[in-house]
Amino acid sequence: MLVAGLVILILWTSWIKPAGQAAILVGDIYGEQLLGANVAALITPEPRIAEGSGTFAGATMRVTTWRPGWGDRHPAIMLVPGASPRGNEEPALRRFGVSLARAGYLVLLPELPFLKEGRFDEAGAAQIDAAFAHTRGLAETRDRSVGAFGISVGGGMMFVAAGRDGSALRDAAFLSVLGAYYDIDTYLASLASRTQRFGGRDAPWEPSAEAQERLPLAALDLAPVSERDAVRRALAPASYDEALRRMLALPPATRARFDAVSPERVWQRIVPPLYWIHDPEDAFEPLAEAERAAAADRDGRMVLVVPRLVQHAVPSGDEARARGPLFVVGEIWQLLSLAFEILRTAG
Repeated sequence: MLVAGLVILILWTSWIKPAGQAAILVGDIYGEQLLGANVAALITPEPRIAEGSGTFAGATMRVTTWRPGWGDRHPAIMLVPGASPRGNEEPALRRFGVSLARAGYLVLLPELPFLKEGRFDEAGAAQIDAAFAHTRGLAETRDRSVGAFGISVGGGMMFVAAGRDGSALRDAAFLSVLGAYYDIDTYLASLASRTQRFGGRDAPWEPSAEAQERLPLAALDLAPVSERDAVRRALAPASYDEALRRMLALPPATRARFDAVSPERVWQRIVPPLYWIHDPEDAFEPLAEAERAAAADRDGRMVLVVPRLVQHAVPSGDEARARGPLFVVGEIWQLLSLAFEILRTAG
């Protein structure tokens, strides 16, 4: 009887529980769109939401926390937002916080000022890492696993933070992103050339109007004032090879600042397992950034999934419904499998 009980407990902890959590997570995100009803909301208690503030690496910011509607000890996931001017009021972010809390995770969302303002910031990596250290140090998460989930440009900056010497993120249970960049130089070269490069082959890439407007400003803001004309010239329309050559030839002070926000520079030092989700039609970060990361030298696991149920960093089931039930089942299964592996890793 005792042996049978232990077997059931092991199965629940290792397989049944994370499978159920994955189903709740995906169901809460897509149930309304694909099924017309959010079944996950019917079978789980409403999460508890708290608004507060924190100071991380010298920057004071708003902090939103979602807690499951049961218990007082939970594994945790820290969210690193994208460059949204709405910050923690971004509707998709708030829905995601609720979904993760329904699946049993404490969720902490710091409203990082540089991301809300749409800037790159050399100090941003330290702020992200300090916010993660705070999440890991909460009494509610003690002896529980803690992971991090980055979105869009915030995902790239999260990778930069994870590759820093002595980073708290090196001990994360996992790092996951939804759309991100791998190399600031190839990212900006794609913007200037309207081209993305997959292993030596070029393909058209048309950035969104928002990316065309905000990315050049963010790149200019990163450079010293005296070197901004060089950045403007580097961002002028050109072929991919010429645009990349210009980026690599930027003056030394600008190069140092660009390198400080580029995951590619620290990629080999990132320790936790990585899970990268990328929209194949992403108009904010080209899919080639994810492909380059997957092909790069690094010890440790990386999983890349390219589903058609996301539009950049927003879940979308409208196009999937139009393509029929078999397509929907295949896409949902892909996301369920990934969510299962992430949550199983997270504990």
